[in-house]
Amino acid sequence: MLVDGDLLAYKITSALEETIQWEDDVWTLHCDLDKCKQFWKQSIAYYMKHTNSANAVIVFSDVSNFRKELDLEYKSFRKAIRKPITYKPLRYWIEKTHRTLSYPFLEGDDTLGLLATGKYKDNCVIVSGDKDMRTIPTWHCFIIDDSFEFVDSHKADYNFCTQVLTGDKSDGYIGCKGVGSVKASRILDGKKKLPEMWEAVLQEYTRNGYSVDDAYHQSRLARILREGEYDYKKQEPKLWSYKYEHYRNFTEDRKVS
Repeated sequence: MLVDGDLLAYKITSALEETIQWEDDVWTLHCDLDKCKQFWKQSIAYYMKHTNSANAVIVFSDVSNFRKELDLEYKSFRKAIRKPITYKPLRYWIEKTHRTLSYPFLEGDDTLGLLATGKYKDNCVIVSGDKDMRTIPTWHCFIIDDSFEFVDSHKADYNFCTQVLTGDKSDGYIGCKGVGSVKASRILDGKKKLPEMWEAVLQEYTRNGYSVDDAYHQSRLARILREGEYDYKKQEPKLWSYKYEHYRNFTEDRKVS
């Protein structure tokens, strides 16, 4: 069981925060860390049973994020969002008492993707609530409603190309303006393999006045890393550059064969 520690810890600590009104219009926030720990242990035990897992790895994001170096707008609005007051101490306790993992410069989603397509391929389930995780081919258990979904390689590539087309406002990247989920499905439906899907993405971008480099830039913001896309020795991601030399001169009217 590969657990999105960022999301589950945030969900628990935000739910247990309480406001207290004192005299003279003084308000404070209060949260019982021991109660957070209890809820965490109960949640992990529940998902271990729910997913029929023997072991769990809790995954957290690193303090640094390579996408923020690629694009200053990436998740920039989240700087103003306060984390729950017990989030950091709960994470510290989890890291001391559980099997946890994070990789330098990566978000937790990337580490989940690397583990699910690498070390634990074909023998894991990702426990998360992030729709972006559907770009990773594996079993998924969604925290929102505890439902299961198996995403195969074709569906994962389809979902990834959809993200490149539509963007993600919550993460601060725009995709191809004017393309929503319905239009993206029309663009990608019937495409059976990644080369066909990626060519359709490039055609839509160039048709709307974007460059090939614009499409690759958006893809690097959308791409949750898979095995082979991170250099563990250098501790840096290998940016999405799928057949870039092949497609660099791609235009709407001239497909590259």
